[in-house]
Amino acid sequence: MNNTLADVKRTQGQATHTGMHGRLYIPGDLATTSSSPKVVITGDIRLRVTESYAADRPVRGHYRIEMEGMREPLHVIWIVEGNVLNHTVHAIDIAFDMRGTPAGETLTRLLTAQVTESNEQGCIVHTSVFVQVSVVEDDFPSRDSLLDNASL
Repeated sequence: MNNTLADVKRTQGQATHTGMHGRLYIPGDLATTSSSPKVVITGDIRLRVTESYAADRPVRGHYRIEMEGMREPLHVIWIVEGNVLNHTVHAIDIAFDMRGTPAGETLTRLLTAQVTESNEQGCIVHTSVFVQVSVVEDDFPSRDSLLDNASL
């Protein structure tokens, strides 16, 4: 790693002397970094709702990013397949429209976060997760089936 860093710094110096435009910037602490920054999305990754619930309203999920080795301030771009209800730098609430989805079906949606550290001057990390929303049969009998059984 130190040889590579020395080669890059030597190349940077040569580029300046040869009249080439544009410079490669490598932060000074790159050589001392022992691990890569990490970002993980946590939250309602697997949701399960009844058919009647899904027919009446959107299914809501709450998600957070957990980071390791990244410096504040952070700039986060959330990319979602759903409706954003609320979001901050570290968290997001999403509504998934499940209307018309029959029992037994599972919808899979992608949630991505692009995290840039230190006022867009540092590292950029992309992370994604699949959110699964399963629709199951209602646990209680419908009103119509109760009326049918009562007439027997």
